[in-house]
This record gives sequence, structure tokens and C-alpha cells, in this order.
Amino acid sequence: MSITSSPSDYSLAGTPDYSAGIGFYTDYIQVADLLQVPRFDASATYPTRAQVGNIIKRVEGMVDDKLKRSYRPIITKKEIHNFQYTNRPGMTLYGGYVGFIQLRQMKIQKIISLQVWSGNGYKELASAEAQIQLLENFRDIYSITLQLPNSGVEFEMIAENTVGSLGNDEFCNTFGIKTTVNDIISLINEEFPSTRQYTNANAAKSLTSSNLSISDFFFAQKEEGNGAKILVSSLLSGDDGSDCVVKIKTQQAISTSNTSTTLTVADSSKLVAGMGISGTNIPSGTTISAIASSTSVTMSQAATGTGSATGTFTATNLSVPTLATVTNFTDKEDMQRTGDYWLLGEEGRIFFLQDYPYHTRNSVFVSYLAGNNRVPAAVHEAATKLVAAEIIRHDDQSVLITETGANISTKEKYDILRKEAMDILGSKTDIVYFLD
Repeated sequence: MSITSSPSDYSLAGTPDYSAGIGFYTDYIQVADLLQVPRFDASATYPTRAQVGNIIKRVEGMVDDKLKRSYRPIITKKEIHNFQYTNRPGMTLYGGYVGFIQLRQMKIQKIISLQVWSGNGYKELASAEAQIQLLENFRDIYSITLQLPNSGVEFEMIAENTVGSLGNDEFCNTFGIKTTVNDIISLINEEFPSTRQYTNANAAKSLTSSNLSISDFFFAQKEEGNGAKILVSSLLSGDDGSDCVVKIKTQQAISTSNTSTTLTVADSSKLVAGMGISGTNIPSGTTISAIASSTSVTMSQAATGTGSATGTFTATNLSVPTLATVTNFTDKEDMQRTGDYWLLGEEGRIFFLQDYPYHTRNSVFVSYLAGNNRVPAAVHEAATKLVAAEIIRHDDQSVLITETGANISTKEKYDILRKEAMDILGSKTDIVYFLD
């Protein structure tokens, strides 16, 4: 039985922020108190809070690796598994599953993507997913927006075709389709871009809206074998993400005539009926009713004036000819004991029943969110001691940490703290037994 909470659990000193010295398992206050030194300052001490935060971040990663589980949210991307048939398909009513895979992490919160080989490609079994495939005129895309359900927060990713002007909240479309896809994926996942050798990026991508981060709600990856297609999964629980929205914006020179529903455009082959229109002399809520000719479209409302300007066209859950093919967010998940698959999240094990791989080798790709919502006192204690030990190891033995009256050297302090921490982690390591 899993423990939901305990009075001994570690309580965060604030929102986790490594740059402020606050991690998920410990913080600068706890470390300073253990070392019996003044609390680390933002700038007036060495190490600073930010430097302590960097140590905390490294230590928490080491703790996760040691325990084979995480007590902070961790996304594992495209973990590859072989598939072993345990029962014959015809016997699954009695055995409960055809076969299973064991994930490398435990405490699984959500299966983001579960792709199995279906004979001629990988089939998605999990999560609410949208697909965006860039086409030959992808550079005419002004922006791609992912919107939360119920007309919620919008995360607009704006395209930039000048490398020197590229912001961390934009994607670069200067190069080819596959490089652009990689940059969009890095932006959605808010990670250091894999395209940095081309774009000269020197920091991780970051996109926030209404104080929310895009990577907290969406996860992106390329379709296996198709470098032009982006698979976007919602991180919302269950099928809630099926109500998310994809918007594609493009801009063109337009001309309006007062009281007329005819709109002159630069190239209607890159537009589609149903797109929203905004710009000078265009009433709010106007859409394209029909494509009239190669250089004109019919609007749902008449123009309020005559003139020329730049118009913005927005496709909501629509494909745009020659720019992008869009598949709306669709719930693909049938996770239940009698469905496609089922999950033992505590153990990190996925059992396949109705849908399963057609081959055994490298036949399953899975991306998932792992982590526990509680930090046990033992994990907090081990992390605090490891951080303290690292600070002692890097200290010059005169600025921060001094010898004690008991004649315990700083090296002995380091050894004691590290041994105690590793002993704690060793006692918390899980052993998983496979019984058939």
C-alpha cells in the first residue's frame, strides 16, 4: 500500500526555483542550518543561493538515478522497449494481458505517448494528441498557437526568419522543414534547442502566457520516420486534452472596399474557408466564407471602409493548404483492464491487451510523466546532506566551513555526510519482482 502523506514529509520553502536556491527535495535554508552557517544570500555569500540551487539540482538528479524513481515531475522521452509475449492473444481473458513492459521509472503520473509497431508504422495508443505537418510553404506561417480547453490560455509561438533576431520564445524557420520542426518541438518542451548550432541559441526555450508555461500543459515529439510531422500531446489528465485547440496564423497584403464582402488578397491558395480574418476595416468575428478566385475571398461580413493593409488569417483546428496539415486534438487513450492497455503506475509497468506490437524488437516507444507528489523525510534528509557535502568539498576550509572543536576535519565531515546520505538512499531503493 502506498503512503499518500505523512506529517514527516518535507514541505517546500516556496515554489521550486533553483536560481533562488529552492529545489523539490531541499532548499538553501535547510542546507545552511545543517552546516550551521549563516543562510546563503542572493549575492553577498559564496556560494550564493543560485550556486546552491545548481548543486541542489544536480543532487536531485543523482537521487532520482539512485532510487530509480522521482519525487519531482520528470518527463522521459521516447524510451525504447522490446516486447515479450507472455500469453497467447486468445488466452487474454484468463491471463489478463498479452505481454507487458517495465518502464525505467516508477510512480507514473501519466502516459504521454505510447507508440507500438503495427506492421507498417507506429500506432499511438495514449493521450489526447494533435498532429501538425509542415508543408512546402511553411515559411508563410506567422505563428502556431496551442490553446487550453474552454477558450483558455493561448500559447502563441511566433516564427522568426532572421537568426540574429530569434528570441527564446520564438521558433526559427530560416532553414528547412525538419530543422524548423526540431525548433518548434524545443519551444513546446521549453528545452535547450537541438538546433543551436544553426540558430546560435545560448539558452533554453521559454514560453509563458498568463504566468503559465507551455511545457506544463503540452509535450511534443517528432513522428518516428517522418521528420516533418510534430506530435503534440496534452499533459492534462485523461481525455481532458481532447478539447485543446491548434491555431495556424498567416499574414498577407489585403485590400478592402467599403460595404463589400469581397476581400482582395495576395494569394488565396494559402487560405481556406473558415479562417478568421483580422485587420483594418475588417469587423470583429469575420471569417472566410469562400475562396472566390486566386486573389480574392468572400468574407462573412462586409468591410467597414476602403483601403489596403496587412491582414491576419487564423485557422482554428483547420489545415492550411501548402502551409500545414493539422489533425485536431483527439483522445486516443483506451486505458482500462479490458481496453487497449492498462498501467500499474506505482510499479511503472504497462500491460497490453487489445492492441500490442506486431514485432518484439524495438517495437514500443513510450514517453511518460513520472514523479511523486510527496517528498519523504528520508529523501529530504539524504538530499540535504549530499548538498552540504558538496559545499564542503568545494569550500577552501576558511571562508565558510571551519574545523570544529572536536577536531573533525572538513574531509571527515564530507565523508560522514555523504556516507549517511548514501546509506539512507540505499535503504529506500525499490526491488521489483516479476512473477508470472
